[in-house]
Amino acid sequence: MCGRYVLYTSDEIEEINAIIQEVNNKHHIQLKKGDIYPTNTAPVYAPCPDHNGMSLELMKWGYEKHLKKKTLLINARSETVLEKTTFKNDFLERRCLIPAAGFYEWNVEKEKFMFTGDSHLIYLGGFYHKDKDRQEDFVIMTKSPVDPVAEIHNRMPVIIPKANASDWLYNTDDAIRLMRSDLVNLKRERIS
Repeated sequence: MCGRYVLYTSDEIEEINAIIQEVNNKHHIQLKKGDIYPTNTAPVYAPCPDHNGMSLELMKWGYEKHLKKKTLLINARSETVLEKTTFKNDFLERRCLIPAAGFYEWNVEKEKFMFTGDSHLIYLGGFYHKDKDRQEDFVIMTKSPVDPVAEIHNRMPVIIPKANASDWLYNTDDAIRLMRSDLVNLKRERIS
């Protein structure tokens, strides 16, 4: 499961600062600094309407599902995404990339760890939909973990290499291949 991630870091990272500046200018807001939690509005890359490039949008993290009680779905299992009616069409038609500096997982002792990639920015694979109020909501896809996450937790986000960003957004066969791929290098840091 991925229940929290971070886009902001204490370092001045040019790529992340550019994302923040673009969102603030495009949407005339000032994004809050800190971790991104479920229900937060966050920057997300969606396909452009002309099928060329990526469009930086603001979306809310989590699908609200009304069963016997209101439930917030923040993750979707990559192994079953094509079987679940709640997710299938969104995955097939509205994939997105969630920019992050890293993501968190907790072990059974409730110790917190941050995982980062080789570069300062990673893309978490996800998809989105619009609810009745025209709000766009996204979920993060998860999969079986690779090392070093496997030593801490039994799930991790699907991570899409930057070089494959367009493949993820525009080609379903490539997206299926990418979500099953384990070609990701992560670093782990315990957070006190």
